[in-house]
Amino acid sequence: MDRPVRSSLKTLALVASLALSGCVSTLPPERPARDPATFEQKNLDIAFGFLQEGYPGRAIGRLNEILKVNRRSARAYGMLGVVYQSQGEYDLAEDNFARSLSIDSSASDVRNNYGVLLYEQGKYTKAREQFLRVTEDVYYQQRSRAFENLGFVALQMNDLAQARQQFERALRLDRNLLRASLEMAELLYNDGNYVESERFYNNYLRLSTGRPGARSLWLGIKLARVFKDKDRLDEYVDQLTRYYPGSQEYRNYQASLRNG
Repeated sequence: MDRPVRSSLKTLALVASLALSGCVSTLPPERPARDPATFEQKNLDIAFGFLQEGYPGRAIGRLNEILKVNRRSARAYGMLGVVYQSQGEYDLAEDNFARSLSIDSSASDVRNNYGVLLYEQGKYTKAREQFLRVTEDVYYQQRSRAFENLGFVALQMNDLAQARQQFERALRLDRNLLRASLEMAELLYNDGNYVESERFYNNYLRLSTGRPGARSLWLGIKLARVFKDKDRLDEYVDQLTRYYPGSQEYRNYQASLRNG
C-alpha cells in the first residue's frame, strides 16, 4: 500500500515546457486560417503567461481557442492538465493529461507532469510508472528531473536504497539539482558516509539562494560537528536559532546538547 513517510507533497516541480515565452496579452487570439501552428503556439504562450500571472481562467480560455481549431492538440490538453492541477481540480487535470498522452504518447513533458499530479495525490506506484517511462526518453532535456522525481517517490515508499540510486542518477545527468543534492547529503549522512555527505552538502550550498531551511541547517550542524568546523557550526546554530526557534530541527539541536 502506498503511504507517505516524509517530504512535502509539494516537492516535485511541473515541467512548464509546453509553451515557450509566457508573455501575457489581453488581445483576442489571432485568426488561425493562415498558419494553425503559429496560432497554436501563440495561444500556448499566452495561456502559460496567464497561468504564471495567476489568471488560470484566462489560460483555460486561450487553450479552448486552440481546441476549437484542433481538437487533437496534445499540447493544449497537456497544458489544461497543468492549469486544472494548479486549481486543485485533480480529476479534470488527470482527464486532460490522459487525453494529451492518448494523442501523443511521446510527450515526456506531459507525462512528467502527469506523474507529479499522481504524486500529489499520494498515488506513488502510478507516479513511479509515469516517471520511469519519462526516463526512457534519452532525448528529453529534463530527463534528470524525472530521475529526481523517482527519488522522491522512493522516499515516500520508504525505499531508501532506491531513492539514493535515483538521486545519484539524476545528479550524474545534472549536478545542479538543488533538492537532489540535499537528499543525497542526508541519505549519506544517515549511512555514516560523512565525507560524501559533506561533498553533496557543499554542492547544495553552492546552488542554494536565499534563507536556508531548518532541515538543511540541522544537517549542516551535524556535519560541522563531525568535521570539527567551529566556524560553520556557530554560523548554522545562529541561523537555526534566529530563524526557526519553533522547528523540530531546533528541538533536535537542543536535545543533542542535553544528551552530550
